Amino acid sequence: MDIIPPGTDLSKVPLGVNPNGDPPNFVDPPSLTVGVQSVGITLAVTTLIFLVLRLRNYTKLNHGLVLDDVFLLIAYGLALAYTIMASTLGRLSKHMWDVPMSEINEDYLKKLFATSIIYGPMFFFAKAAILLLYYRAFKPKIWMRWSIFIIMGLMFGTYWMAVPLNFIYCMPHHGRPWDVTVLTNCNHLRIPGLVHGGMNVAADVTLVCLPIPVVSKLQIPLGKKIAILGIFATGLLALVCSILAVYYRVMIINGEDSLWANAQAWIVIQAEIYAAICVACMPSLAKLGRFRFKESKLYTTLQSLLRSTGRTSNASQRTKRFQPSPNASVSALKHDPAEVSEADCSFSSIHGAEDGYELQRTDGAYRLITVDVTSQEASLEVRSKEQGIND
Repeated sequence: MDIIPPGTDLSKVPLGVNPNGDPPNFVDPPSLTVGVQSVGITLAVTTLIFLVLRLRNYTKLNHGLVLDDVFLLIAYGLALAYTIMASTLGRLSKHMWDVPMSEINEDYLKKLFATSIIYGPMFFFAKAAILLLYYRAFKPKIWMRWSIFIIMGLMFGTYWMAVPLNFIYCMPHHGRPWDVTVLTNCNHLRIPGLVHGGMNVAADVTLVCLPIPVVSKLQIPLGKKIAILGIFATGLLALVCSILAVYYRVMIINGEDSLWANAQAWIVIQAEIYAAICVACMPSLAKLGRFRFKESKLYTTLQSLLRSTGRTSNASQRTKRFQPSPNASVSALKHDPAEVSEADCSFSSIHGAEDGYELQRTDGAYRLITVDVTSQEASLEVRSKEQGIND
């Protein structure tokens, strides 16, 4: 940055030079303020609904909060604080050549410092909650337990290392003021910032792939396996956001418009953290939705319709089986147990008679059966009469 002469009005000096050569626009320049605020507020409300439904379901099952519930509450609180601070920095969600140097003031630097402090712990608690969910679900698998311990240890070291570094480099010491020199010192954390971004990508890939070997070996129908993997695959959204966040971090370091790239990073970081919290809530929401659907009037109506259709189909098939025919078999007449008992169903012959069908029994007696098919629904009325051989 060029040396600014003393006494210069910083409210009229832009932070950068427009590559097009146009003069700065301090009145109504293009801005990402609406994007930062709308994405943050919308996702914060949506995630809160997911979180409340999860806690409502899991507290009933577990008779209270478990550790991953506590981690999710901490992660959501930190994410909400991040959203509030990013949303109040709208005046800096613009191109560098449209922002005066006077905006780099104590308020901006303190909020930037606060977002840097909570960034690592925010992601640690969200992703650790997913790992704890896996631990409770797949605890019998020894390799799964060890994988979870190792991944959680790596995440703890990576995400929390930036906290002391921010206190060292991104805040003034020895009574110095909060001015632009703080940003100069904070540039020492460019590489740790990229390490954070790389860890986010690696953690999201791991969280998506980790349950696949276990679920694929479950003795359940293929459709259910796909549904279970689909629940965990919602983490792909967080993976996309983490990749974009790495890209914008690189643009902040090497690009010509770091403020605009920083605002874009705020958008995808908010999407990433809220997506991670929602991923941890998805299994409980799927279970809750299944229970709620079974208790709903729609489910009851569908069940009644299916049962009614089944009964109608079965009745139609039974009616067809009882249709009289000169070539009817004895087995067709044995479907009405109320009229023809198992003891009377040992016949040696069947042939037509004037009044119906005459069945010759093996013991010499015969039964005369008259079938009435005059009704529209083809109901059967069976009238039987036993006669002796010598009648």
